Amino acid sequence: MGAHSFEVREAADGDRHQVAKLFAAVAEERDGIATEPPLDVEELAEAWRLDGTLVAAAGDEVIGWLHVERSVFGFGEIGMLVAREWRSRGVGSALVAAAIDWGRRHELHKLTLSVFPHNEAAIALYRKFGFEHEGYRKKQMRRASGELWDLIEMGLLL
Repeated sequence: MGAHSFEVREAADGDRHQVAKLFAAVAEERDGIATEPPLDVEELAEAWRLDGTLVAAAGDEVIGWLHVERSVFGFGEIGMLVAREWRSRGVGSALVAAAIDWGRRHELHKLTLSVFPHNEAAIALYRKFGFEHEGYRKKQMRRASGELWDLIEMGLLL
């Protein structure tokens, strides 16, 4: 595997700690995901649900994560993050493509997600794969700072 190559695969039990560390690192940025620090990495690793979880790995390092939370109603809700140094290098695209494939194989009829309006790169990525704007939630997320952030709801029929 070259310096810029990676693979996307279903998460394994051995990925738990690296996924938790990646999640904590992205949470520290305080602008791309809803979760904010502090996080207990060990506790998070132990509690991680592997069903519906995909990882992007460069060698032995987990550099991206995507989880599809299946609903009993036939749709899946996506959460995704990519290590800062791997953004804009195709990792997000590979994860979203794999999630769409995963959703179809598991007979989901739709994928949904929420994204902050300021996360223009993520919105462009989702639109590239056909996700459509389905709603806007004003002042939906209370941040640790007390600020209230909006969310854009997007969906893709499979």
